[in-house]
Amino acid sequence: MTNTTLEKSVTGVMNVFHKYSTKKEGFDELNLMELTDLIKKEYPTFLSICGKGDPDGFIKSLFDKYKGKDEQVNFNKYTKIIGKITDTYHNLSHGRTTCGTGK
Repeated sequence: MTNTTLEKSVTGVMNVFHKYSTKKEGFDELNLMELTDLIKKEYPTFLSICGKGDPDGFIKSLFDKYKGKDEQVNFNKYTKIIGKITDTYHNLSHGRTTCGTGK
């Protein structure tokens, strides 16, 4: 299914989402507890930069911004969180320890 570095990376992002998401009737979504667990375990550097001082509050603010009416974060909205995470790691690659856009 995947051949290139980027295809493997995208598949990895999807696989991590599925590792933490609930499965109900074909819809994969993250509740607050699952999103918190995912970010704490999979993105500790991001959390140490963006959630400095109040990591749980920071994750809750992400959840509140991207959750749907069903109080869940779907994969589409999760990719928006990944954008913020990616931007933060990009800043790090340039020696800047600043949170990604939007904080």
